[in-house]
Amino acid sequence: MDTFAVFVLSEALDLADGDQELFLMLANLFLQESPKELAAVRAALARQDCGGLAAAAHKLKGSVLPICAPRLFERAQRLELLGRQGDCTQAESVCADVERCLAEVHAALRDLIAGGFPS
Repeated sequence: MDTFAVFVLSEALDLADGDQELFLMLANLFLQESPKELAAVRAALARQDCGGLAAAAHKLKGSVLPICAPRLFERAQRLELLGRQGDCTQAESVCADVERCLAEVHAALRDLIAGGFPS
């Protein structure tokens, strides 16, 4: 696996049993729901609610699994861990990383949806 990949299409398709339509449905759902999940992370940070941060980051992390986006998954996992440890101070910079990774994944998914699957 290329650890620098925005998302790993071959792995995502494997998880979807090779079903491109299922993957596209999951990708579209991710594009719709992940901004709400990120907003919940941001809201928890604004309240300095570490428990809420852990829960929101856990939900975001789970939504990343079918997309196979390793950097985004790792950063969401880091946010969850910081929330569980009660460390909201470091979480702000990690959240900024999550936002950058999420924007990259969204752009890559939109490109795939617009251009179709590679042959």
